[in-house]
Amino acid sequence: MYSGRIFVLGGVSLMLVYIFASNHTLKIFFRGIESVLPHQQVTKKLYQWKTAYFSAEDSKQKTQQEIEKEFEIDTKKTDKQTSIEGIEIPKSSFSDEIIQHSYYTLAYSEEHEQARWVAYKLSKKNLSHKVTRRNEHFEPDPKVSTGSAIPADYGGSGYDRGHLAPAGDFTANETMMKETFFMSNMSPQKPLCNRETWRLLEEQVRRWAEKKGEIYVITGPVFAEKMPHIGKKNKIAVPPAYFKIIYEPAQKKAIAFIVPNINKKEDYKTYQVKVDEVEKATQLDFLHLLSDELEQKIEAEKVGKF
Repeated sequence: MYSGRIFVLGGVSLMLVYIFASNHTLKIFFRGIESVLPHQQVTKKLYQWKTAYFSAEDSKQKTQQEIEKEFEIDTKKTDKQTSIEGIEIPKSSFSDEIIQHSYYTLAYSEEHEQARWVAYKLSKKNLSHKVTRRNEHFEPDPKVSTGSAIPADYGGSGYDRGHLAPAGDFTANETMMKETFFMSNMSPQKPLCNRETWRLLEEQVRRWAEKKGEIYVITGPVFAEKMPHIGKKNKIAVPPAYFKIIYEPAQKKAIAFIVPNINKKEDYKTYQVKVDEVEKATQLDFLHLLSDELEQKIEAEKVGKF
């Protein structure tokens, strides 16, 4: 009777060792058996089966860890998710064509031959500087069903082809850089507005993205009833101003600007406004996926520090 119990306990102990021991420990254990009882094919098979199984499991775990590292997944923070899918897309009553490119979305206003807004998530990954704009060239947007403006429309106009989604925000790969040069993403900007005031604001936005890790950016022209036009083939409206809204999901804060389209270098900070003021000027509804209470609070606030 006692020998039977000892046999059962010994068998259970061996099974536990087999299951939970590390491959290294098991290898030493089986080598010991081999030295006492040579040519034991059973122990060799058991060791091979265990190492093969756990090697496959290790490989699965490694693959999952690589995926999480690649996409910056923090499994410890999933219960505190701050991002909201589509938070950057404004609500609009305009019948614009919504164009979704790989890394940003825009609403194309055929009436004005440019985007009414462009929106995207800007993370540190976007800013990895793997590509430059050196070899890029402007081209019509193939996704605009009515046909976008063309590069020649700006020729001799005295206006720059001003990026709404700036090329500098999309330096991680060639696809994202190339897409920023679609003419749907261009708006006629006065040279000093484009190259100085607006450029400095864009650079500040990138610094915020570097610091905060992830932000959302919505940019577009502020149209008026009567505007001058340029264009040899298409009639492109020249907006009197441009807006930019930056939303930080972690702190649930937003900062907004309306910058005049004038040929003068100015301090963009003087053009900070409330999100409410941008909504009034553009007739667009921003951050509408937030709760009403939070949306109203954010949009009515003019933050002192972002």
